[in-house]
Amino acid sequence: MGAFSAISDPTDLDAVRAAISDAERPEALVALGLHTLVIEAGAAARAPEHVKELVGAEPGRARVALIVDRTEIRSGDIDLKVDVHARLAHDFDVVETVLGEPGHLHVDDEALDAATAAVRGVDAVVSVGSGTISDIAKVASARAGDVPLVIVQTAASVDGFTDNVSVVLRAGAKRTIDSRWPDVVLADTTVIATAPTVLNASGFGELQSLFTAPADWWLASRVGTDATFHTTPRDLLLEFAGDPSEWGVGLGRGEARPVEQLTRVLAIRGIGTGISGSTACLSGVEHLVSHMLDMYAVARGHEVGLHGAQVGVASVIAASAWDHLFAQARSGRAIEPSHGDDEARVRDAFAACDPSGALGDECGRDYSAKRRAWEASGDPLELLADPDTLEAGLGAMRPDGGRIARALAVAGAPLTRDDLGSWITADIWRWAVANCLFMRNRVTVIDLLHAAGWWTDADVDAVLDRADAAVSAARAAAGVTA
Repeated sequence: MGAFSAISDPTDLDAVRAAISDAERPEALVALGLHTLVIEAGAAARAPEHVKELVGAEPGRARVALIVDRTEIRSGDIDLKVDVHARLAHDFDVVETVLGEPGHLHVDDEALDAATAAVRGVDAVVSVGSGTISDIAKVASARAGDVPLVIVQTAASVDGFTDNVSVVLRAGAKRTIDSRWPDVVLADTTVIATAPTVLNASGFGELQSLFTAPADWWLASRVGTDATFHTTPRDLLLEFAGDPSEWGVGLGRGEARPVEQLTRVLAIRGIGTGISGSTACLSGVEHLVSHMLDMYAVARGHEVGLHGAQVGVASVIAASAWDHLFAQARSGRAIEPSHGDDEARVRDAFAACDPSGALGDECGRDYSAKRRAWEASGDPLELLADPDTLEAGLGAMRPDGGRIARALAVAGAPLTRDDLGSWITADIWRWAVANCLFMRNRVTVIDLLHAAGWWTDADVDAVLDRADAAVSAARAAAGVTA
């Protein structure tokens, strides 16, 4: 991690690029296409100057598409979206497009088509708002020919502001697609610090996947189903993350310092995802569980929860799954490869939220592709013959559920499914955990457990119990009551 330890400011993108080029196998990485990253108080007010730099036109001659949703965002006493519009209108012809309803906007075909139509023929695009609106703007800008894009970030809720992909809803399933790097990201820390604390707590939950997902990414490379594993994104992420259980104190109270640090780390997370060429570096078991909950919510008409909050709680589950794997391997438990009808299990799993079968078909295609790659890779179960070597290979990537739970506790972030949506019952939570491996074409520790015959109902319960124990211990250490 030495190449990145010398970088004190993650907004110095030239220094980040230089460190990446000096690291291992830079030719295997995607070039960093983000040109400018600003993390400071009042950054939103700088949108016009950055548009000018991008379009190179005289004031009043360029057309700018402003993409927003219907959620009010304030900077002190000012309506931020109105303020940004007025500042842009001083120099440009502004066409504003407002998408969705308050609290009800998805990155689906309807929103993407509307945004794409709005940006065709303009000279630049500015989005103001959440990760959802930035994902939409990235796709729309890419579809319209990579129209210059400035993103105004108003919460530290996700890491997708600074990457080159977007999470979309297809046939009821969450899918990650290529979109584009934004040209400029303006993270306004004044607005972010005063955003609802649940949003920043959600971002803190999202952050925890960098302590779980790299293990799944590495495992997939060992199994032979993912050739994208690279040490540089991993090292970049871990270098800037530090110890969230230390700097996260006060985040739940909206204190400025932890909120700004969270914003910086999430920005680096997005960059790490982008240069790796795969979201797998930060998306493993914990994201699969969150996506399962999202799909259930959409199918059943529940309010979709905050993605990062779900990821944080599920990160403890992910770490507990690794603990369970090593416990079984070291106990001498017999490996009993599953020979059941996985296609039927996929259909049955998703019939719970979509009786039409459409969701099962969508996820089944992805899962079948994963199984074919798994079966063509040799015998991944050989990894379990020597658990000490397997664990040593993980090294610093070995997930620690206690550490993750402690960080969530001190930051005041959601810790258990009870802290998530009221509709997420114990049965729904268990369903999401038990069936997350069927959701997409991505190998994780759950696939290894399943292949070994160690993902029975009793195994699922054991992992849930491990996670509960980690949370209880973290709450006791932090003096937090349930």
